[in-house]
Amino acid sequence: MSRYSGANETSRGVPKSQFDKTRGLTGVVKNSGMFVGKVIETVDDRYEGYLHVEIFGQGYIGETDSKEERANYVRVRRGSPYGGSYQFANATNSYGMSSHPPAPGTSVLVAFPANSNTGIMVCVLPDVTRNASIPTDPTSFVDSENNAIGPTLDPSVKKQTDKNKKPRATPQTIQSEATDQKDKINDSEITSQGIGLDSIRGLSSSSQRRESPTQVFGFNTPGGHQFVMDDGTLPNSDTCLTPDKEREGGLSKLTRFRSAGGAQILFHDGAGIVYIINQNGSSWIQMGSDGKIDVYSESDISMHTETDFNFHCGGDFNIDADSINMKARGTDGATIETATGEFNLHANKDIKLTSDLNGHIKCSGFIRETASLIDMNGPEATAATKTTANNLTVNRTVKESITGRVPEAEPWGGHDEEQENIAQAASPDSNFSATDIDMASIMNNQQPTPEQTTQQKSNARVTNPRGPR
Repeated sequence: MSRYSGANETSRGVPKSQFDKTRGLTGVVKNSGMFVGKVIETVDDRYEGYLHVEIFGQGYIGETDSKEERANYVRVRRGSPYGGSYQFANATNSYGMSSHPPAPGTSVLVAFPANSNTGIMVCVLPDVTRNASIPTDPTSFVDSENNAIGPTLDPSVKKQTDKNKKPRATPQTIQSEATDQKDKINDSEITSQGIGLDSIRGLSSSSQRRESPTQVFGFNTPGGHQFVMDDGTLPNSDTCLTPDKEREGGLSKLTRFRSAGGAQILFHDGAGIVYIINQNGSSWIQMGSDGKIDVYSESDISMHTETDFNFHCGGDFNIDADSINMKARGTDGATIETATGEFNLHANKDIKLTSDLNGHIKCSGFIRETASLIDMNGPEATAATKTTANNLTVNRTVKESITGRVPEAEPWGGHDEEQENIAQAASPDSNFSATDIDMASIMNNQQPTPEQTTQQKSNARVTNPRGPR
């Protein structure tokens, strides 16, 4: 049989020895075919992504305590689904996709071309029943806590879950001894933002274990950066298996970019919003399905244009501030006109009008002046109309303003979108069942007071493992 045919007898099962005399060949027989293995070493001194892998069934090779010992295992090269290289006379233009290597202990599929010393890692085989955190940490009830929900991780393989309760995703539960990685998105992040109980903006159900076949496409890194495209939930049927047989369809239709620190850009088709928030929730923007645009900043909002800056409102233009300063620098000055209505000016104290040149008051009708002392006095003048204040019952801090809508730090009660139930990922236990979370019940029992929310945000910022932002 030709040694280049790829038909190595030992590749059909477990290679019995490094030497094979059945084929009439002398020397070391090289692996040929497809094998399942386990990653032993990911550090590559060539910076090209090579791995060392233990091929299942090939027997004991040695210890793995040192880098030298791990280098005794089979060396494989990582494949990539996309990329290439253009070679020029004086440069090389390489392009493609970069990703983290599979962590030590991960099962991988390795291919060995005939007569090759180096294998090729074809793909990663995810852990059995421990794939719920791909591509986000899904919301679940938290283990050892009373009726609390939040982003969670899969439990240890040594532990069975109770009613699909899982460990909370916190800096303590996600820290890796190998990388000292502490930046994965966790409950303290969305709590500091004020969206820890928001099933639209904060909490997620996007999980590989939410239904079968999955409706979720995305990536997440070991550090917690996330990219998700979720086609939404489907009800249980012959073509879609769900952990909760009463699952509601059409939930969680979204695309989400979220950093490890919690900053995100969200396109939520179910709620009809585009939403952006920074890491600690000190600023956010939302574009709603009704055309409203809400902007909140804990600090300044600054804009600058080298030419014109135009506002046009079909309704009212309201400004409510502690003080208002306006200045016209050009020779055209300032022009204010009321096309049909009155012009009212009211001051709690003095009104002062000063001109460095002339002063003119021209009326088509009469002028009335009323004062305690005046040289000219006639019928009593009509008082200017004051602004009308609106009661903002949905707000926690700004309770009154002449503007009818004042965004605040999250959680802001002015959001019009209804909360969604949170679809659960299949339990890692053998029955795979899980009951979706009724957000109305959770909000009724756990909605924090404004004082509690402020304290939670403060605590989350103080305890954030990355320090001040």
